[in-house]
Amino acid sequence: MSEVSTVPTHCPYCALQCGMSLRPTPGAELPVEVVERPGFPVNRGALCGKGRTAPAVLSTRVRLTEPLVRDPGTGRLAPATWEEALTAVADGLRRTRAGHGPDAVGVFGGGGLTNEKAYALGKFARLVLATSQIDYNGRFCMSSAAAAHQRAFGLDRGLPFPLEDVPKTGCVILVGSNLAETMPPALRYLTELKANGGTLIVVDPRRTRTAEQADLHLAPRPGTDLALALGMLHLVVAEGRVDEEFVTARTDGWPAARAGAMSHWPEHVERLTGVPVPQLREAVRMFCDADSGMVLTARGPEQQSKGTDTVGAWINLCLATGKAGRPLSGYGCLTGQGNGQGGREHGQKADQLPGYRKLDDPAARAHVAGVWGVAPESLPGPGRSAYELLDALGGEVKALLLMGSNPVVSAPRAAHVEERLRSLDFLAVADVVLSETAALADVVLPVTQWAEETGTTTSLEGRVLLRRRALTPPPGVRSDLEVLHGLAALLDWEKGFPTDPEEVFDELRRASAGGAADYAGIGYRRIEEEQGVFWPCPETGPGEPPHPGTPRLFLDRFATADGRARFVPVVHRPAAEETDAEYPVVLTTGRVVSQYQSGAQTRRVPELNAAAPGPFVELHPRLAERVGVAEGDPVAVHSRRGTAVAPARITTAIRPDTVFMPFHWAGEGRANTLTNPALDPVSRMPEFKVCAVRLERATDATGA
Repeated sequence: MSEVSTVPTHCPYCALQCGMSLRPTPGAELPVEVVERPGFPVNRGALCGKGRTAPAVLSTRVRLTEPLVRDPGTGRLAPATWEEALTAVADGLRRTRAGHGPDAVGVFGGGGLTNEKAYALGKFARLVLATSQIDYNGRFCMSSAAAAHQRAFGLDRGLPFPLEDVPKTGCVILVGSNLAETMPPALRYLTELKANGGTLIVVDPRRTRTAEQADLHLAPRPGTDLALALGMLHLVVAEGRVDEEFVTARTDGWPAARAGAMSHWPEHVERLTGVPVPQLREAVRMFCDADSGMVLTARGPEQQSKGTDTVGAWINLCLATGKAGRPLSGYGCLTGQGNGQGGREHGQKADQLPGYRKLDDPAARAHVAGVWGVAPESLPGPGRSAYELLDALGGEVKALLLMGSNPVVSAPRAAHVEERLRSLDFLAVADVVLSETAALADVVLPVTQWAEETGTTTSLEGRVLLRRRALTPPPGVRSDLEVLHGLAALLDWEKGFPTDPEEVFDELRRASAGGAADYAGIGYRRIEEEQGVFWPCPETGPGEPPHPGTPRLFLDRFATADGRARFVPVVHRPAAEETDAEYPVVLTTGRVVSQYQSGAQTRRVPELNAAAPGPFVELHPRLAERVGVAEGDPVAVHSRRGTAVAPARITTAIRPDTVFMPFHWAGEGRANTLTNPALDPVSRMPEFKVCAVRLERATDATGA
């Protein structure tokens, strides 16, 4: 079959959104095969194992192919027609609204939904259901970085520069990211950085595969990244390395930020973090001696109850050294989910309208209401954040429509969240597989996957990309847009919810026009021709050339009213739950290379399961000796929220006071049974990365 028969698209997993092509395979077990797409600039043809095996989830043997409705007699999910299923969902939502009011109905979305679906879901919640209770699992991803971005720069885009700039900078500080496992094709940017003479500093309590690439590895105690950043800023001041000209010309708030840093002298920071003073000084020397530099953060510093302040401290370091708002320099966040960036720009978040507009802004409400053809005052106000919404289930929120998320595995304090989901009067889930959350639903709606639908995503670079439909979905499967269209009609909203994704995107463009995330000048054809377009990209006037898009932000001015960046004064504070005599060890969580997020899809791929078959507890040999466990022994990890059991994996690559668990699995090894839902006061991000635990050898199946 010729190359012409392939369809260019993008990987369905992380926010790198690697380019790939799909070739139909008529008669084969899987309907398409992945073909490299070397011309796409981000991954240049490279794919990780998840991307290569993505077609496996398209198999009808592992995915949903017909609606399911819970039989009131048996209590089991049973096949149903689409008419029966949609009617049951509409009746459940209508009944709840009639009995308890619109805010008794919640909507929970996902960072993997396309821009079109995220936009339509937010519109559906606010118009058809008239509820304020909508949020999404992207709140668990990079909301702290987004909040810090907004405070410092006036605008949130994961990376304010394209990835191609990373190898050209002088020094990168990578904080709480294990790119080698979470985004393997991106690791080349760090190896190219070093080949070009740049230096790499990795901050991580574990010596990961990424940390092994570093010129300097700092291993702070989990929850102390804020102190580490402040200690480095203290040294910048003490050693006379502040870029006073930049600070004066392009920033405000430096005196207060400086005062906060000066209370974090190196020896104090060493006691808090465990990072030796000589390493602190070396990190400052490497970063400041470079002509240009970047700080890139991921979930490590962000998924904390002080995540916004922690990211803010790293931003302050960039600003004080003049490494922001200049070529090849700046702060950036490595977004996690496939459409984590676009998913929060167009209305899934509790406080936002399309275009990254604020829901409590009268001008924003008027603009979007005009596009939607409704009165601004008819739009509900801001609602609960993700965990707060999940916590309210069965109480004030009695019915839930959930799309593209699996909180039974991915939410903090997961056993409690599972209990809340079970307590609902009504739960409807739209998903491609029968996830642990879908298995609890009253109605399950089987929806199309990435290869079976057209739509846009926005990568961690702020590059708007197009996935083209490559094959026809199985009979019995519908798109999320068709689901929302059908439900809207049954709930007496006949217009405004088209099923054609390009029609939805054109409306999204109008709704975003003039907003911070302005997509008005972006269309499907242009995305294809340019291999993605960076927002903001406003529409230009008649006869004017199209706006080129904005690969690099802040070079001339920041997105604040006066164009100046803001230092935000911060000081270190403890984690919400520190260790004590009863729970003396710190647990941190994360990912492994062969699984993705809650594992709902990747756990259905044999090749990936062979590489990563189940959960484990990573611990240092000294800790293993104290607990009395050997490699492979079952370890019970107890927190104040529950217990998880998984085999021991013993390694010197982790701090002796810390254990690590990946969070991809359900069952007794579910890491999020343990995690703390304490929320950041600004971003409402839960503290996934830090909680106090105790360990003991679990009794195995033989009773040994």
